[in-house]
Amino acid sequence: MPATVIVRGTAVTYTQPDEVTLTIVIGYRDRAAANALATVAERSTELNAILDDLAIAPERRTTTGATVSEATEWDETSRKQVHRGYDATNRIQLRLNDPAPIGKLMSDAVARSGATIQGPNWSIALDNPARLEACRLAAQNAQARADAYATALGARLGVIISIAEPGLSYEPVERPMKAYAMARTMSDAPELEVSAGEMAIQASVVVTYAVEQG
Repeated sequence: MPATVIVRGTAVTYTQPDEVTLTIVIGYRDRAAANALATVAERSTELNAILDDLAIAPERRTTTGATVSEATEWDETSRKQVHRGYDATNRIQLRLNDPAPIGKLMSDAVARSGATIQGPNWSIALDNPARLEACRLAAQNAQARADAYATALGARLGVIISIAEPGLSYEPVERPMKAYAMARTMSDAPELEVSAGEMAIQASVVVTYAVEQG
């Protein structure tokens, strides 16, 4: 059986994210379920106007949840759940290619729609060239490691027997802190600046080489 060496090559590349998602939540509590839902519908209409003003296309908006449910709280005196009205909620997820409008979007959504905002969450497109670059560098790293082992043992690398890709992963170089905004009455509050920064793409590959005696 010929001698072999199995190595894992790794590499990291850096690139700016291609897309950012935000979740906007509009909620309202009222004694009557119909009133709670009507208020959320009215505020959601105002939110759509804000999104139109910012040129965020309708296909970039997805309703991920619309609920009306009874609101209860635990009452220590009676030792039971007490009815507090009805909560209506509308959740909209936005997908943006450019983070530039996020600051104004957050300010307007909070001030005009009474919204809460969760995010941002960044992602890298599958066809981003940085992904293949990470793979290429990982393969080079594997070859260099295998060659180092063989040389140290007085041998040389032969043909490649197998190549396996454990997978790719990516994460922010410095994880952005989630932006979370609540409704405020101040109309002159400064806009929040949101920066995309860079994300790290890590690739790894496992390569098996035949080893020949020098």
